Amino acid sequence: MTFYRLTGILLLVFLIVQGCKSSEEFTGFSYDPEGVTETTTKKIQPQYEHAFGITADGVWLSNEFDGARLNNFYQLNDTLYQAVISPENAPINNSPWYAFKAWADQDTTVWVQLYYEDGEHRYVPKISHNKTDWTPIEDKNYRVNHQNGTAQLQLQLTKEPLWISGQELRTQDWFNQWADSMAQQSFVKQQTIGYSHQERPIRRMTITEVPEGEDPGVVIITGRLHPPEVTGQMAAIAFIEELASDSDLANRFRQQFEIIAYPFANPDGVQNGHWRHNAGGVDLNRDWKNFNQPEPRAIRDDLLELLDGNPNSKVYYGLDFHSTNENIFYPINRDIETFPEDFTYQWVDELVKAFPDTKFTVEPFDTSSPITKNWIYKTFGADAVTYEVDDNVDRQKLREVSQKSAQIIMRRLLEEKSENDN
Repeated sequence: MTFYRLTGILLLVFLIVQGCKSSEEFTGFSYDPEGVTETTTKKIQPQYEHAFGITADGVWLSNEFDGARLNNFYQLNDTLYQAVISPENAPINNSPWYAFKAWADQDTTVWVQLYYEDGEHRYVPKISHNKTDWTPIEDKNYRVNHQNGTAQLQLQLTKEPLWISGQELRTQDWFNQWADSMAQQSFVKQQTIGYSHQERPIRRMTITEVPEGEDPGVVIITGRLHPPEVTGQMAAIAFIEELASDSDLANRFRQQFEIIAYPFANPDGVQNGHWRHNAGGVDLNRDWKNFNQPEPRAIRDDLLELLDGNPNSKVYYGLDFHSTNENIFYPINRDIETFPEDFTYQWVDELVKAFPDTKFTVEPFDTSSPITKNWIYKTFGADAVTYEVDDNVDRQKLREVSQKSAQIIMRRLLEEKSENDN
């Protein structure tokens, strides 16, 4: 009798422990689709590259370029055409990326409706005549139907192509040109640290002038894990450029710190015009626990090898750049001890004072989710933040805020390192 009673008690304890364990397990944020943390490779629907034409009207749309997203095109009625935009797979977060070029056999004005499968309209259209210089569409030529999640665009078409995109196109070629130009400076080094599903390189950029034999502080930067989040990449670029600038502050910072950056972490997703995922059909910012996908796995392995090779290095901070519908920072909860202590809150407070007319939101999270910043904290004990940039931010203001952020962080980290060294 005692044996069965003991067995029953042990079984009850086991069930209670398992119940607590399962209730604490992270399964996704409120805006995530079900199963987002299951990061084994999933099937995607490749986009068929094609020029879609309404031959009777001589109106054409095409997705035959890097970063494009257009899955079908047809005429709805005498005055309206429809472009169908589908995700790479579903369920998926609502980040419906679109990009296509349009032209006509004769000069004409048309209305094109953007219809999304498994999503609703999000990004204000950008227009370009050369695929390089972009401007937001004029308000008079753009209307959104919030009831059915579509948007309608009025386009003036000629024989010369007009590019229409959810954000500026920042594809792999653009990134490579920028990275190569940065590497012209002696203190900027590049290296391929792995490859994506489709064999595109994952590149690391290292920026430092720490004298040999000195113990550097380390700052880790990641970006473009989600393909449509272009303003986040713009912020990361401006931030990195400030760290590599010729200012007295940046020069002093590089003498004490090493910046290890992976600013283009999902090349397959970007090149294929994906809404959210890599070529494995996975949200890469949910794979920092199991590392099933080659991109976060390559970054993890590279960082561990770099820092194991220099045991005197100490990670001071991590920044993961993203975009959403507002300027928002996701720091680690204040009651969790990090190094440096309370760092994110202090530099954001200073940033808010520097831009009193710009709205910034701070929303702390615990460290249970398998995202980049939490892996940095759990692996190195360092403070880290997810830095989200407004989709619709003025581009000049974006640059100013990013530069100021870099300046604040450099100054504060130099102070922290001085105190830590003493």
